Amino acid sequence: MLLVSLQADQHHKILAGILYLHSYLTRPTMQDNLNDFYKENKRLVADYFETRLQLLKLTSVRSLSRTLSMLILITLISFMVLFFLLFLVIAFSWFMADLLGSAAMGFLCGGGIFLIILLLGIAFRKALFLNPLIRLFIRTATQEEEDEFY
Repeated sequence: MLLVSLQADQHHKILAGILYLHSYLTRPTMQDNLNDFYKENKRLVADYFETRLQLLKLTSVRSLSRTLSMLILITLISFMVLFFLLFLVIAFSWFMADLLGSAAMGFLCGGGIFLIILLLGIAFRKALFLNPLIRLFIRTATQEEEDEFY
């Protein structure tokens, strides 16, 4: 009986060794594991990059539309201010024409006012126009989402 018990125990050890050897020889290699990983996650990575691309497009469209709308608003306000100044200078020119007794001299004074405004605008263009517009466009382009909801 002891002999049968030893032989059964040896058979179990031999069978366990054979099963271990079989599992060792048929186990996937690291290359197979990496290939399986890439195959499984390829679609996830593609979806991620597609989503990031869509987000980039939407962010660019939002930024561009804000910037263009701000540019249109600034253009409209500039024209309104220009017309206001034009009518103000015309009124000043007629006032000066009455004081000086000559329409030509009155409108020459009005032209002088426009020349002074032009020279001041050129002299202080960075402080009055360029720097504030650049800051405004940057602030408009980088404005957060939460500001959009009223």
